[in-house]
Amino acid sequence: MIDILIANNNQIAGEGLKTILQSKMGNRVLGIVNSMDQLLEQSRKHFPDIVVMDYSSDPFGLNSIKEIKKTYRDCKILAITDKLPKSTVYNALKNGIDSYLLSDCEKPEIMDAIADTFNGKQFYCGMVIDILSEANEREVDGCSGVSLSEREIEIIKLISDGLTNKEIADQLFLSAHTVNTHRKNIMHKLGIKNTAGIVIYAVKENIIKT
Repeated sequence: MIDILIANNNQIAGEGLKTILQSKMGNRVLGIVNSMDQLLEQSRKHFPDIVVMDYSSDPFGLNSIKEIKKTYRDCKILAITDKLPKSTVYNALKNGIDSYLLSDCEKPEIMDAIADTFNGKQFYCGMVIDILSEANEREVDGCSGVSLSEREIEIIKLISDGLTNKEIADQLFLSAHTVNTHRKNIMHKLGIKNTAGIVIYAVKENIIKT
């Protein structure tokens, strides 16, 4: 059972998300909140697995992300917002957003994002990756999502630290071939062609410090 709390001050949007999320067995929507006080109160009361929130609306804001993480550290946050400036999206990710979709994403992608986020992965709408991409190298097919496993994120960090495939393999107790396969999968998912692109992505996502 995945317990979900929706934070959205738009009643129609909130009810729509509730209908979509509850259409899959195993998803349980604990409620819809439209203020910061309600969000914190319900988080303390129910300990949701995932908060689906539009942090861009007036009652919430970027600070609400930090507050949720303080209230319940194990809670994952899936942001669903309209298209926002790159700096805003970057700061949201830096403050604790785990996965991110734009509001025009369709039902299958929302369901995938919930499942992957619950399982410890990060799921990003393709358009969010596009917003964060300086060179705009990636050709986005509509709103196709990007899901990275914990292992892939770990390998991105080690690549960004300058380790070779063999060095990564030795550190993670994997074969060099397996690491190379992970590298290829990462570049394919992110739509990038070289190690520099991986490093840029790692910086933007705060996976590594500069």
